[in-house]
Amino acid sequence: MTADDDLFSYGSRIADASLSGIPPAVVHLFEKLSLELVGRGFEHYSARAILHRIRWHYHVDQGDKDFKCNNNWTPKMARWFMDKHPELGDFFETRASPARHDMTDYSGPYDKYPDPHAVRGQMTAKSE
Repeated sequence: MTADDDLFSYGSRIADASLSGIPPAVVHLFEKLSLELVGRGFEHYSARAILHRIRWHYHVDQGDKDFKCNNNWTPKMARWFMDKHPELGDFFETRASPARHDMTDYSGPYDKYPDPHAVRGQMTAKSE
């Protein structure tokens, strides 16, 4: 980044293949806004708020009503940012990701087929 770059021109010049499916300009704008927040003294912030700010930029500032910004990009960009800037610690709060863990034994928060005879998580004897 140079002194001649404004807030939103930086990302349009740089490509990053590590976040496939997310426009490189969005990734780098996410990084630039995140670093700006760090520079203003924030130790933690909302990755979703930054993505919404990017959406505002394209829709309102740029007048691009057709710009699409998928909310599912947020966790991937937050993790990418924290991997790229480990000195910032956990700037974003993240949850477990199936992409980063072996999920073969994970059935989710609810049983797919709950036992109709179970009472508050306890098994009961079936009446005959």
